[in-house]
Amino acid sequence: MRDKYIELIKEYIKEKPEYKSTLNEIKADVLTVGATEEEFDEAIRQITGAKVSKLILKESEAQVAQSSRMAALSVYSETIAKLANHAKFHIVAKKKYFVAAALVVILLVVAFGFGKRESPKIAATTAPPSIKIPISSEGTIPLVYANIKTVDPNKIFSIKAKNVQLTVTGKAKKEVLGFFPYWMLPKEDEVNLATLTSVSLFGLEVDGNGNIVTAGPNDQASGGWVMWKDSKLDDFIKRAKASDIKVYLTLKCFDSSNIESVATSDNAQKALIANALYLVNSKDLDGINIDFEYVGVPTDAVRDGFTRFITNLNAELKRQIPNAVLTIDTYLVSGSEKDIFNIPLLAKNSDAFVIMGYDMHTPLGGPGPVSAMGGVTNIVGYVQNYLEQVDAGKLILAVPYYGYDWPQDTASPSADLVKILPYAEIADQNQNLQLSWDDTSQTPYFTYKDDGGQSRIVHFDNVRSLGIKYDFINRKNLKGVGIWALGYDGQNQDLEKLLIDKFINQ
Repeated sequence: MRDKYIELIKEYIKEKPEYKSTLNEIKADVLTVGATEEEFDEAIRQITGAKVSKLILKESEAQVAQSSRMAALSVYSETIAKLANHAKFHIVAKKKYFVAAALVVILLVVAFGFGKRESPKIAATTAPPSIKIPISSEGTIPLVYANIKTVDPNKIFSIKAKNVQLTVTGKAKKEVLGFFPYWMLPKEDEVNLATLTSVSLFGLEVDGNGNIVTAGPNDQASGGWVMWKDSKLDDFIKRAKASDIKVYLTLKCFDSSNIESVATSDNAQKALIANALYLVNSKDLDGINIDFEYVGVPTDAVRDGFTRFITNLNAELKRQIPNAVLTIDTYLVSGSEKDIFNIPLLAKNSDAFVIMGYDMHTPLGGPGPVSAMGGVTNIVGYVQNYLEQVDAGKLILAVPYYGYDWPQDTASPSADLVKILPYAEIADQNQNLQLSWDDTSQTPYFTYKDDGGQSRIVHFDNVRSLGIKYDFINRKNLKGVGIWALGYDGQNQDLEKLLIDKFINQ
């Protein structure tokens, strides 16, 4: 543990007199800029003499575990520069929180001055044949914040539908791919699959040696692994296949150093490919989705190595399961910038790119459209960059079934002041509020006052804005649409009806 971090965390906590009731939010905040879970725990112990576990209030064990796993992130100088250049993603330093800024400065010193990280912890747990256990506890901030932010499925499905239930007949003429995150498993039997052609199970974490991570810090089980071993997942897969829906497995890695290790090691690639095929075959799945979110400017060796990994994975996947599908999640900007994705070469060795067309504004920055069709960062322009290199039939545009709720009067609020809202909650919240429309981004938003009288603003997507995106998909003849994430619309059927109108009843 680093004493300077502990002292800075203590100062930060002391700035928040209400900290005992907001420990989870504070923890996520300080870990996001580079502190470790152990350093946070030690800071709490020094302040209160108690363990964090005795202070956390009213959060389920699963949520706490997920918060701990996903928050343990570190930032390197290269990442800071990259993110600063990408202001369009609004992953910026928190100007009004001097302690967080100080943490970033120390990280830069660590990156330049020492050049090494602490050794990852090894969790001793049991795994299936050929799957090992090493676990990395550090990483870098993913550009796509929504992929690591869990929601409460019980809350989503507690909201009653206000429309007539539909019966879907027919199959979509485009690919309709839904991502099923592990935190939605408790309500798997209520998640609507009727309009889908495929679903991807999100997801199993990969480490730098090509192993599947089964346990996180403090030997807490990985959320994806818990889902994988749960019999409810088998029920979900059976239900999907009964409806002729293809089921894929998402293999994810949000740690840039682990991605570099896989990309530059033949042994790691061999292990990962073997593990991936074992997992797919063990549950008779239809393919693999790769969600490797590298942050920074990769070296040519890393970029070429990632392409080599995808090429070999695709070849082995098709050898063992000839009709299997391999898709790759990519950033919106990947068609125009030199990141880890060599789009033309990867297109030759995969079946589709799932372009993550969301998180243009996140809790790590100021408010704004989550998925804009126009403006500085926009779907229209960036997808066109893909189309200049790849056939439209290999592009799936993923859209958000969620929004973010910001304090309206704070230019760069702390992330703990911003909430992610699934569509079901948004639809319930705004039914008596006046909606506004942003003509540039072609997305809705609304404002309201919270219980404390503070003005807040919610940017999201609804039937109107998603309809514009679906028309764009049809007009450009893209392969289809991706949904982040399944179940976020709860019992509402207006988004399902839109999929029917745009992709089934054409």
